[in-house]
Amino acid sequence: MKKRLIIAAMACSMMFYLLSSCYKNKVDIQQIPRVSFRAEVIPIVTAGACGCHNNCTTGQVRFSCKDTIYYDAISSRALSHFGPWVNGGSHPGGGNIDFNPNEKAIIREWVAQGQPFDDGAGCTVPTVVTYTKDIVPIYNTTCKGGACHGGIAPVLDYNKLVSNQDKLIAMMNSGGATGHPGGPISLSTCVTNTFIAWINQGMPK
Repeated sequence: MKKRLIIAAMACSMMFYLLSSCYKNKVDIQQIPRVSFRAEVIPIVTAGACGCHNNCTTGQVRFSCKDTIYYDAISSRALSHFGPWVNGGSHPGGGNIDFNPNEKAIIREWVAQGQPFDDGAGCTVPTVVTYTKDIVPIYNTTCKGGACHGGIAPVLDYNKLVSNQDKLIAMMNSGGATGHPGGPISLSTCVTNTFIAWINQGMPK
């Protein structure tokens, strides 16, 4: 009888140990990577089956031009066009146009995750961020273009950025989803973190 009690106690102890170990191991389970809007979705819809929306000359919805991406034109159609298309539907404009199976899988996951502005990118933000050294290069590569600032949109300089600090904060905190007067845009984590650091440091020139 005593032997049975010892064996039962040992079994209970082992069971408790295994269960507690399984619970603690949950912290080691990695999250499933999200689909990157910038790195995965945009290349598909601007160079794949939707390449005709990428030349800035057709009368179709323009997903991009050579100098800018119409992020809202893509993301606003996630549920109404892309979702049905990759789940058994067809190209909204007709014709023998389709994504390949891998492209469909990426678009399907992107629509399902509900994160159209995810960029999947980042960088190390400098300790001291200044307008001349850090913000101007971002402006020149991310904001300037024929269909953006310096083209059909106003040219931005230091004074205009400082005077629009509230809009900048809204843009950077949302990744471009809100705050931008011209509509939603997609901003990388590198861009938003750099701008936020610059604003928090008093927007030095």
